[in-house]
Amino acid sequence: MEINLNKFSSIIDKHHKKIIIIWLAVFLISIPIAVHLFSIVSYNVTGNSSNSTTSSSNNLQLIVSVSSNAYANSTKNFFENISDNFAYKNITSLYSIEYSLLNSTYYKIQKNAEFALDSAYSKYNLTPETVPKSLNNTIIMKVAETIKNDLNSSSIIEHNSSYDFIIGIIKGYYNSSPLYIINNYNFTNYPIIPNTNETVTLINYNHTTMLSTVNNSNYSFVNSYIGKISKNYGISAYVTGSKGLSSNIEKETDFGTFLAIAIGILMVILVTGFIFRSPIAAFVPFMVYGIDLTIAFSVFYVIYHIILKSTVSFFDPALAAILMLGISTDYLVYMLYRFKQELRKDHRKSVKISIGGAGAAILVSGTTVVLAYSILSGFNLAFLGSTGILDSVGVFIVLLSALTFMPSILISLGKKVFYPNFKPGFSFENSFTRLAHFNYKNRYFIISIFIVLIAIAAYFFVVYQPGLNFLGLLPSSGSKTAFYVATNNFKFDPIDPIVITINNTLNLNETRIYNSIKSMNGVSYTQLTRKNNSMQILTYLKPLGFSTPALNDYNNINNYLEASNVNYSIKGLQVFLGSAVKTMNGDVPLLIFSLGAMIFVVLFVILFSIYTPLRLVLLIIANVIAANGVTLLIFHYILSLPFVSIAQIFLITSIMGVGVDYDIFLVMRIREYVKEGKNNFDAIKMGLIKSGPIVASIGIIFSIVFLSLLASGVPIIEEVGFIVAIGILIDSAISVLFIVPSIMFLLQKYNWWPGLKKYEHNK
Repeated sequence: MEINLNKFSSIIDKHHKKIIIIWLAVFLISIPIAVHLFSIVSYNVTGNSSNSTTSSSNNLQLIVSVSSNAYANSTKNFFENISDNFAYKNITSLYSIEYSLLNSTYYKIQKNAEFALDSAYSKYNLTPETVPKSLNNTIIMKVAETIKNDLNSSSIIEHNSSYDFIIGIIKGYYNSSPLYIINNYNFTNYPIIPNTNETVTLINYNHTTMLSTVNNSNYSFVNSYIGKISKNYGISAYVTGSKGLSSNIEKETDFGTFLAIAIGILMVILVTGFIFRSPIAAFVPFMVYGIDLTIAFSVFYVIYHIILKSTVSFFDPALAAILMLGISTDYLVYMLYRFKQELRKDHRKSVKISIGGAGAAILVSGTTVVLAYSILSGFNLAFLGSTGILDSVGVFIVLLSALTFMPSILISLGKKVFYPNFKPGFSFENSFTRLAHFNYKNRYFIISIFIVLIAIAAYFFVVYQPGLNFLGLLPSSGSKTAFYVATNNFKFDPIDPIVITINNTLNLNETRIYNSIKSMNGVSYTQLTRKNNSMQILTYLKPLGFSTPALNDYNNINNYLEASNVNYSIKGLQVFLGSAVKTMNGDVPLLIFSLGAMIFVVLFVILFSIYTPLRLVLLIIANVIAANGVTLLIFHYILSLPFVSIAQIFLITSIMGVGVDYDIFLVMRIREYVKEGKNNFDAIKMGLIKSGPIVASIGIIFSIVFLSLLASGVPIIEEVGFIVAIGILIDSAISVLFIVPSIMFLLQKYNWWPGLKKYEHNK
């Protein structure tokens, strides 16, 4: 590899001006394409719109209104107001149902009464004009009694006034017309109202909360209008559903992402400037990153919009941008650091040496990161379908830039890049001499403590299975609040029912199946409908649809149906999330094994060593477990926020990809000294002195970059940012500086077995 890098560095040296021009040209071409990426971003967190009959539909918004008395005329007037503005036929509510019921019942009674009266008059050879008044009243009363009994046995409950209402219809009284009743009564004293089975999902048990559906309406307009008028009626109203959540996520993520990236860039400039004591050195990585990101975003757009004709998840551009910022800073600052260490009178020769040394480490680490995210894309996990592709492409562009664009800039600028601080070396390297001796003397103690702590974290890693409660990690909004209000006040989730369809029911005991599902723990309410040779069970669960208990309840229902050997389909938010969680949590061991095997193979090929790649893989897995434990402790046990599978998956991929960087930077530098003939102790000591400061520095920078996501205002992005930042911090500041040297002091010559022969046994 060294020979090839020497040839490569000669090519860079010869064509550095052309390389800079090519990168700038591609950058300028990419600008108008990159800006279109956000036009294909999806902000949906409820899965496919067909998964739910309600909130997941792209054509629906759910309105949850709260008042002291939902039956009051003020509430009815509120719904009449929105009906006038959003088209009555597009609103399903308690009041729209009663309106339809009153009309249909009115004309049904009228028609049945006419038929019954005609029959009665014919029986007595009479007409309405010739029938005696007393007899006519008797006939009308008998007809009314028959109709009343029919209504009583149907799905309609009658009030005490229903008998007079029916007689009024028969006699044609104006005060029995639907329009008169709606204008002069409220829901509590209508003569006829739907029964509880039809309204249980529209109004809660104590009549304080109502839920309605608005079809085919613009969320922003509905939300703005509802917000303006609800206070006029003394009620609290929320607009929610998938479109409501998506709209609020879009609003918060766009600004939050920009803010997080801006903070990350600022911190990178400040820390890099502090390391090199140079404003030019501070801004060069930022400039290169800006070019890389623009090119990457344009490539993302081409891949997903033009080639795949698909969308990207809302957090993917943010995470890709932050990841590229962290990786770019790692590679570019490491290249700058090595360049300053090697800086001589002939700066072009110093660049060549830097490419041969730092370039080798960057190439190896960059390759593992690209492969790590490529492996993630192969798992095709929900919400992470575009993550692997975007991140692997983004890192590849950063890697290519670090090995071509950055060296070309260094050749062009020379030592000017460090203006005004041209002193060789770094003063803080001295403290790492003491660190090397500390690690050597306390190597057994350091390793023992680390093993104990990892064992504790491993217990929680195995026992606690994360879920996908996105709602708990979304920005605060009326749309989010509505889910909690509805579930708390209805005592079940009326927004996200599970829809079970069972086909070929002729030979099935439908009643047994229905009653079994109805009586399951977590099931609050069910509705059964039959059609031809199938039955549909609309199932409402007690827990919030996004929560882990709801997913467990879904699993119980699904397991029962599977065991019953029936031909069924099941849809709903819980189905989508439950399947995604099961897949993610089930794929964690395979993902870790796949990434670990990939890292081992790559490092074995590069180092031709068994123990060092194996040790690195095991340490990286330990760092993953440690970061997982810290995040679980803080977010779940202290902040009482959900810990989601996406954070864990992104942690595993990032740490087992990016975390390799710091170990490789140190090991490759130690390997250089071993090849020069230094013994094991001196090689590790010099490697720690020369690479330890920069490994710690870029690790801190990378952590700060991801911690900047805490400013995004989107808790799910904050959780991902935090868990990766903690993982990198543990890896670069603890594992690489303490654990790696301690283990290498123990292994001695076996660090390089069976490949490298230029070492001496440390005595």
